[in-house]
Amino acid sequence: MRIVLDPQRPGDWWALAGWTVTPDVYLVTGEGHQVGWAKRGLTGIGDRWVAVYEGYFIGDINTQEAMLHGTPEQAAFTVHTAYLQNL
Repeated sequence: MRIVLDPQRPGDWWALAGWTVTPDVYLVTGEGHQVGWAKRGLTGIGDRWVAVYEGYFIGDINTQEAMLHGTPEQAAFTVHTAYLQNL
């Protein structure tokens, strides 16, 4: 499975790619390479998704809690934003 992410944004070579063996993890690819992933169902968050960029969950630096998303597309958008802002 491959879903193109918001082609109106700068860098339109973005996609969400599914892993067939792990339906709870989607790779976020951008501009020709993997830049992060979206993961669902971590302990304590139920069916929500988190965004992972450069090996770290994206979230609040003060509370050390990951930002939760309702869909993998929302989590991928967060990865996209972090990548563009070079966080």
